[in-house]
Amino acid sequence: MRFATSSLAALGLTLAGLTGASDASAVTISFLSGPPNAGNWGNSLTFSNGGVSVTASAFAETGAESPSSSGWYLFQTAQIYRWSTGLGVCNRNEGLASSTCSDSEHEVDTVSRDDLLLFVFNQTVTFQSITVDPYNSSGDDPNDRDITYWVGNLANLATLTTRTFDTLSNMTGFTETLVPATSSFNPITHPLTGTGNVLLVSGDYTNRSCKNADVTSNSECEAYKIRDITVAPVPVPAAVWLFGSAVGLLAVARRRAV
Repeated sequence: MRFATSSLAALGLTLAGLTGASDASAVTISFLSGPPNAGNWGNSLTFSNGGVSVTASAFAETGAESPSSSGWYLFQTAQIYRWSTGLGVCNRNEGLASSTCSDSEHEVDTVSRDDLLLFVFNQTVTFQSITVDPYNSSGDDPNDRDITYWVGNLANLATLTTRTFDTLSNMTGFTETLVPATSSFNPITHPLTGTGNVLLVSGDYTNRSCKNADVTSNSECEAYKIRDITVAPVPVPAAVWLFGSAVGLLAVARRRAV
């Protein structure tokens, strides 16, 4: 019996060691380069690094409610596009990147119809940070850099075209977080929290001053590209698949010790 007890203790130490040894390092997926742009409304782009891949697609509101309106518009598919400074969105009000989606529109913005980016990862990850790069690089009107994000799992992701901004958190397991930031011409890296394989990203959709199509130049409206996202893969502990065989060996050892 003494042998079995000591073996059980050794097994516990071994499993703990294996679990710790399987911890994954953080991976940053850059959107500054990658797959060629293709498709229009409802297209997607896939990026990868360090064994982690993510497929990005875009949505936007079907209308631009006025600041006095209390309702929210449903989402519709938009075009995601990769520029030299990162991922941007051309929604159906702005037109496609190949036509009328101009330099002042092809970012992730909250002017008129708010944009929404969907990132689906090939595995469960712990979200760590996201870097946004404001569109303007100089001048007297730096862009706002707020983000709102939702973290959840693909199994609980409802069809987004049946959703509005205020109902995204109604999806099981999805949480909403607003991270404000001052306006600037400089990129900023926002911290992220949560674990899952789905990330939704937008600006501060509650800022009604940006809803009018003729927004004044001094309004605090988001307008930026998504440069990169950093995540840490959630490992399947090495001990899990070894546990069954280890317990079997322990049982044999116990019978021999009796």
